[in-house]
Amino acid sequence: MAKIRVFLDTDVIISSLLSKTGASFNVIKIPKIEKIITNTVAEEVKEVGKRLNIEAGSTVKILNNLRTIAFDITKKDLIKNYGDYVIDEEDSHVVAGAYLSKSKFLLSHNSRHYKANKIENDLGILIIKPGNFLQYLRSINEF
Repeated sequence: MAKIRVFLDTDVIISSLLSKTGASFNVIKIPKIEKIITNTVAEEVKEVGKRLNIEAGSTVKILNNLRTIAFDITKKDLIKNYGDYVIDEEDSHVVAGAYLSKSKFLLSHNSRHYKANKIENDLGILIIKPGNFLQYLRSINEF
């Protein structure tokens, strides 16, 4: 079976760095999952990691194991095209990344930041927490 493509929100990566037993860490370690982020998410992870005193080497190591994409879109167009899918327009880049990477899932611990029903209906992307995603994988015998 082909890899399942998921887009990771910053909080999922940070959680995986903080706990080696949580769902986020387990998602990161599963080879059957194609884990995608954007350059913006990578920068956020580095910034938050620094604030939380997470070892820079650990952050770089985990980021190197994720597929990073870049998209050529102005912040104005980003908000214009994806701002209606988020509570805070500053999170528009996450929805854009999930959509432009053709991910079927956006993994986040902060689902309340997103208009999940609108995203699912308009873009075909499910917003799901890492633990629920692992349950889904078990239900389809992929984990």
